[in-house]
Amino acid sequence: MDKEDLLIKWLDGELNDAELAAFKQLPEYASYKKLYDNASYFKSPVIDKQKQYANFKSLLGKETSTFSYKTSIKYVLRIAAVLIIGFGLYFTVLKEDIVKVNTLVAQQTTVDLPDNSEILINADSKIKYNEKKWDKKRVLTLNGEAFFKVAKGRKFDVKTDLGTVSVLGTQFNVKQRGNLLEVKCFEGLVSVTFNNSDIKLPAGNTLRLINGKFIKGKTTQLKPSWIDGKSSFDSIPYHEVLDEFERQFDVDIVLSNFDKQKIFTGSFTNDNIELALKSITQPFKLSYDLKDNQIRIFKYE
Repeated sequence: MDKEDLLIKWLDGELNDAELAAFKQLPEYASYKKLYDNASYFKSPVIDKQKQYANFKSLLGKETSTFSYKTSIKYVLRIAAVLIIGFGLYFTVLKEDIVKVNTLVAQQTTVDLPDNSEILINADSKIKYNEKKWDKKRVLTLNGEAFFKVAKGRKFDVKTDLGTVSVLGTQFNVKQRGNLLEVKCFEGLVSVTFNNSDIKLPAGNTLRLINGKFIKGKTTQLKPSWIDGKSSFDSIPYHEVLDEFERQFDVDIVLSNFDKQKIFTGSFTNDNIELALKSITQPFKLSYDLKDNQIRIFKYE
């Protein structure tokens, strides 16, 4: 595997132990790591590739003394890796066509697409799209959760591991985590395709696919609650709630003496960990122990 592939997989957190060891042996590793650790110098949470590339190239210029070779502009353009850790995201441009945007744990961001559609991306989520072909085919892949404000025009597709959401122009939220796919339509009409099923979802309706089963519902919300700092759940297995808690607060949770498949309906605030813990433990009469970023949730027997 060449340097560029190792760098891209490192940014995505996808290196295995052997690849990580090889990556750390590169003479450029110290510079990459330093840039990553100090990427808070970037200011804009909205992607402007030319501006961010200029910033990144400027930082690279300060690091050339630690490189074993001269980094050419062509090489940097090919990698085109821009880190904005202070705002919880990074994006990469692969082969100058494919754009990937990743948010980190406990962070959110907003991205503007080439057609002026807007995406608000929740914590620990990824989107990917082909910028060069966007005018002809508006399609992106999502792993995680995002709220879409789609500009009217041709068909707009959001592909996930569990199904595809298609619209012409509307506002909707898509959440795909593991075996859970949840779609909420706030404006217009969306179509959710899963295997051979094609379900139309008008505004004010929700659709949940969990463990292969569809569950339809209603919503009176005008936008997803997480945009306003609250994570909400309607008849969701408890382990999904705990997973989202870990994403929002960057903590590790251990659950003891309790069935993680129990169904939870409720919400927690994303800016007050003590209040949030009470919100997810009190309904089940659970106790918790919080130490640094480690949380133990348990039920006395």
